[in-house]
This record gives sequence, C-alpha cells and structure tokens, in this order.
Amino acid sequence: MRGTLSKKGEGYRFSVCGAKDTLSVEVASDLLKREYAAQSIGEGWPVYVEAQAAVGASPLVLKQPLVIGGSLAACEYTLPAIELRAVSDDGKVILDLRKRHVRVHYPGRLLQLGFERPEAERLARMRRWQQTMASGGGRKEHQLLLEVEAKPCRGKSGAWYALSMEAEINGNYSRGCARLGDLEHWPLRALYVTPETISTRRLSLALAREGRFRLTEDYLNNQPVIEYQGRWERSSSELLSLYPEGLELQPIHFGLDADGGLELEGFHPAYGRSLELQPAGDMLRISSGELDWWQ
Repeated sequence: MRGTLSKKGEGYRFSVCGAKDTLSVEVASDLLKREYAAQSIGEGWPVYVEAQAAVGASPLVLKQPLVIGGSLAACEYTLPAIELRAVSDDGKVILDLRKRHVRVHYPGRLLQLGFERPEAERLARMRRWQQTMASGGGRKEHQLLLEVEAKPCRGKSGAWYALSMEAEINGNYSRGCARLGDLEHWPLRALYVTPETISTRRLSLALAREGRFRLTEDYLNNQPVIEYQGRWERSSSELLSLYPEGLELQPIHFGLDADGGLELEGFHPAYGRSLELQPAGDMLRISSGELDWWQ
C-alpha cells in the first residue's frame, strides 16, 4: 500500500495514493507506530507510508513497512521502469536498477554510467551486483559493485527505509538507502481471478506492464476456454478500462479499489451489472525475482 497515515485518538486512518476517501486501518507493526509518532508533527498530521498490507482484510491491516516519512507529495513519484533506486547519504550518487541495466547518475555532474545488469548474487539478506564496462574504445574500464540489504536505513530527510545500500564505483565508496520503484501502475496486479464462491464460471485476467491484457473465460461445461486479448488503459486512478480486439466483446470498465481489486462499473452486455475480480498475482511492476525479501 502507498499513501498517508494519520491518527486521531486511538484510531489510524489511511489515505491511499490517488484515492479520494480515507480508510480505517489497523497498524500491525510496532516499528510503524513508533516511526509515525516520531515523524508526525501533531494529531491528525499525515505521514507518507509504503507498506505491505493484508489484501482483502477489513479493516485494512498494514504489516511490513517499506518506507516511512519523506515528502507528502511522494505519491506523485512513481519511478517508472526502475525496479529499485538507491541513493547515497550525501545525495551525490543515484543508482537505478532497471530491467536490463544499472544506471549510475551523478546529479551534480554531467556524467551518467550505464552498466549491463548482471545476475544478482544472493547472500542471505543481501543482494550483490558486480559488473565492468569498457569505454573510450576499450581504453578505459568502469567498475561497479552494488550491495542492497534488508536492513533499516535513515535517509537524509529523516525518512525510514527498509533497505540499505553500499556501492563502489570506480573505487569510490558510497552508502545510503534504497527503495522499490516502478510504482506507475500501482495498485494493479499482474493477475486477477473470479472469487472461489462463483461456481458457474471462472474468469482470469492477465495484465502486462506494456498495456496489453488477456482475458479467459471457462464456463465449467467441458467446452473450450474462451480467450480475448486487447489493450488496457488506466482511465483514472480508480478506473481501469479493457478494450478487446475485434467485435465479439465490448469494452469493459472496472472500478479499482485500494488493494487492487476490480469491480464492474455500470452494465455490460456479457456480464450484466455484477462482476468482481480478485488479485491473484504480484504487483504490476518490473519483477526480476531478485528483490524477494518479503515474498
């Protein structure tokens, strides 16, 4: 979950990024409670939070915090196409772990290095990436060592992060904090299915980051499964639209709730007025499988 956490009296409220309403929440992490108390400047004052939550629970339960604090405008920063961002304590070095590359930025200099992304070494709670890159026609070699560990870190602004980083680039050492990125499509999931209580049919919806979808229908009658493909579009923060190819199926519009669930909006010729799809896959983001501390 991403949003702002506030407290009034003994109860907590959570405003999900992009949503209009606030939700009653249960905070199941003592660490989150302590950090909220330390960073809030008064009763009802919000603090930005990224945390793992119990999907489908009522009230919503915030469990493992990933980020606590920082700018209240943090919802606007989604780090598209960046699986992980690491920033040195002094802010002079930024490392972006992308799908195929590790990009090193130096904000105060006109310099950027792009290394091919190697496979990570897994060392208990640490992930390590090492790579070299030739430049200048092979006359010069750049070296990268990046280590990210599931260990608490305090950022320059006072924000709390669940990940720490250490890096060595061309012999220069840096340390700082890291966070997960590619939150552009949050809270959409890669896979949705109909609830198990539905016994007349099984629907499965697979979404791809690039904007494509595959919808399959199984009416549990020993007939072939029906499949539709097309493109999906985030019409707003709370509305997902599917545009199937061909003329067999009309566009479908879903309301998107705080934990990523989908519910049919209005009337549809094929599904009537009631269709619910529950999250059954990971968040719709770059996922190499290497950043699996909380899976």
